[in-house]
Amino acid sequence: MINVSRIVNDPRFSQQFKVFRKSGEWVRGRFEEDEKEIEMNGVITPAKPKEIEMIPEGDRVGGEISIHSTNKIYTTHALNNENDEEINEGTSDEIEWQGERYKIYQVSDYSQYGYYYAIGMRLVSC
Repeated sequence: MINVSRIVNDPRFSQQFKVFRKSGEWVRGRFEEDEKEIEMNGVITPAKPKEIEMIPEGDRVGGEISIHSTNKIYTTHALNNENDEEINEGTSDEIEWQGERYKIYQVSDYSQYGYYYAIGMRLVSC
């Protein structure tokens, strides 16, 4: 397998972006979330029509991006500790890029090639 992580992290291609990772737990019938800000590097580009077709929301084109990163990006998930015991739940990561926030809708694990690929959809600003 060819490891392309050097290209994904190359400063000529990559850029820094913020990931907002939310995790939480159920407390008295309510899901209480905590948000943690994480700095990451990767390649972000506007999503192409072919990439948008891959997500269920593909018929709602409105500011999707594709993200290539060597760091794992999550959709709604359960976090596990070293003993593979579920310790926390989290909702999809959100990414801030060029002053806009995007929610991650799909993640593809290409770690055998040294990176992860995700599609994010722009969130409506309030």
